[in-house]
Amino acid sequence: MKERDFLWCLANGLLDREEKLEGLCPSCRTRALERRCPVCGRAEEDCEVNSSFDPARFEQLKEGSRD
Repeated sequence: MKERDFLWCLANGLLDREEKLEGLCPSCRTRALERRCPVCGRAEEDCEVNSSFDPARFEQLKEGSRD
């Protein structure tokens, strides 16, 4: 595929999504646009958070540093 083909696919995908959203009632559209947890599907603010997770340590390990 050429670059223009990728752009065409992306543009049409966005238009298809927009068209699907336009077919929803206002309350369903609002719900469809909410940010959701990719694992459980609940609204992000309702999703449980692992309190022992250390994002700084995660970044360190991701970079390859084991200090």
